[in-house]
Amino acid sequence: MDEITVLVTWPDSMLGRYGDMLSVSDVSHVLNLEPRNIRCLVTSTDVATWLPGLKIGKSWRIARDQLRAYLIGHHNDDSALSFPNDERGPAS
Repeated sequence: MDEITVLVTWPDSMLGRYGDMLSVSDVSHVLNLEPRNIRCLVTSTDVATWLPGLKIGKSWRIARDQLRAYLIGHHNDDSALSFPNDERGPAS
């Protein structure tokens, strides 16, 4: 399998068990991140880190295809998951 094929198909192995729309909790489990970090991504005003999501009432939903595209586009971009200290909460 060539490198491009691996790059494009690896998110499918993580997202295969989910439906077309994922909750913040689902995405946090897939990415092994805190739900608050996922909420920061969907509410980000920085186009470079913004994860497209749909707010329904008080809940966010993220389309599996958009999450897949986001993961492929940010596969080695650490800045996509870094937040100013005030958004991460207390330091551990």
